[in-house]
Amino acid sequence: MDTILDAPAGASAAWRLADAACEAAGIRIVAAHDADAARRVSDAMGEIWGWKQPQFDTPLAVALAHSGGYVATVEQPDGTVVGAAMGFCGPPGRAFHSHILGLLPSAVGRGIGRAVKLAQRAWCLERGIDTMTWTFDPLVARNAFFNLRRLGATAAEYLPDFYGSMTDRVNAGQHTDRVLMRWDLRTRPPAATRPEPRLDGAHPAVADLDGAPSTYARPGTAATALVAVPGDIEGLRRTDPETARRWRQQTRTALTDLLGSGWRVVDFARPAAAGGMYVLTNTAPEKDPR
Repeated sequence: MDTILDAPAGASAAWRLADAACEAAGIRIVAAHDADAARRVSDAMGEIWGWKQPQFDTPLAVALAHSGGYVATVEQPDGTVVGAAMGFCGPPGRAFHSHILGLLPSAVGRGIGRAVKLAQRAWCLERGIDTMTWTFDPLVARNAFFNLRRLGATAAEYLPDFYGSMTDRVNAGQHTDRVLMRWDLRTRPPAATRPEPRLDGAHPAVADLDGAPSTYARPGTAATALVAVPGDIEGLRRTDPETARRWRQQTRTALTDLLGSGWRVVDFARPAAAGGMYVLTNTAPEKDPR
């Protein structure tokens, strides 16, 4: 395994990696230390998620930053804010939790998300923190690809309706199922180019049937299982909410069953003709036939 030194000794190397990624993406990350900077964070998040009312206001941002949390804007060289991030630490020995990281649509697909995550990683290692967690909607294929393949994080747990009902533009009117990701910060992130996973003989636990999900089928004795997700769940929610709900139902059933019975997510494949597929392997010990 290609690893950096244990935290905080590996922080310098982590910062070099993060700084190079920020330079390549054409952004800088500005920590919020006062009310004016915190207001820029809150305003950016409101624009990204379309909050009807502030859910992360300026006083909370100030308090979080002052108490040692992570509060920052993502800015272009001219000072234009294109994103924001916020996270906090639990009791000693617990992971840093990256609660919110959002980018404006114009900033997506430019390597900015990876740069911000690498900067958070360096920030953590500098403070002796070697694990980061966050949640994401498992139906969003691009985020699954980013988390599993670009960062090399691990899917630790499936959390049905984790946040309850939400009213923002992105989450309103849907179940807020999330996958909890866990990232070992001591391990160097994977290279940008990796071979696609081998899927020969894999069992389609949930398949993409011309844009609709198949009914979940348990893998049986297969060693590898695939759980498909749509290519554009956000668009599907607007144009065909019933099919979007079916995707949620079938993937929830599949991932809760598999992750709860000895399977683990090891990769995410993105065939050209589909949104993507979680690749899972069975890690449960074989039962003694006697």
